[in-house]
Amino acid sequence: HLQLPPAQRPARFASSTPFADASSMMNRLLLLLLASLAHGFYLPGVAPREYKDGERVDIRVHKLSSPRTHLPYDYYSLPFCRPEEIVKQAENLGEVLHGAVIQNSPYDIYMGKSEFRVACRRQLNQPQRVSLAQRVRQDYRVHMIMDNLPAATKMIAEMPDGTKKDMYDRGFRLGFIGSKDIPGTDAGKPYINNHLRFIVKYHRSDTFSGARIVGFEVEAYSVQHTFDGTWNEQDPKLTSV
Repeated sequence: HLQLPPAQRPARFASSTPFADASSMMNRLLLLLLASLAHGFYLPGVAPREYKDGERVDIRVHKLSSPRTHLPYDYYSLPFCRPEEIVKQAENLGEVLHGAVIQNSPYDIYMGKSEFRVACRRQLNQPQRVSLAQRVRQDYRVHMIMDNLPAATKMIAEMPDGTKKDMYDRGFRLGFIGSKDIPGTDAGKPYINNHLRFIVKYHRSDTFSGARIVGFEVEAYSVQHTFDGTWNEQDPKLTSV
């Protein structure tokens, strides 16, 4: 699969893997996730919760935001994968007006388990493709929450003295615009990030039972997925990962 590089360095895409076109060529949305667990450190001042191995960890969706438009949108205003029933976790008027309603998601994450799953496969109509392409062009970011921690994208910044430093940006990019500097893309065409890798950082200690989540990172990729034979919702056989 393709790894989405930091927003400032889009040219690091591999040229051998096709992208998921968000406009004219894309008529399906295949969203996948890959959960990866890593050790981290407890952050003092945050009310901790301990998770047992195998216990479900909820991922909630927040909103879509753009530094260009400053106009937030509800997460499900776009045709993302949905749970069987959407439950709003925050419903006061202020949060609704600011696009900050927090809702559940279809993602299944379990403490201590690292696995790859297909979240859904959706047919997109023309208005949905247009909406996705428009939001990508407007540089929208997707915001999620896990255990009261916001999702973040990790970037490596080069300091004036030549050293490198890890930096974090809230949320992850909905997509990107192709250019001649990104091999395998068409210049000016929007591409959707349809493949997500969740990195859950946690801390274990002899002073408590279970694991405490201390970090939630998302790596977003654009992949034109393929599969063998007839599509099987229960047991998809992807050939693109």
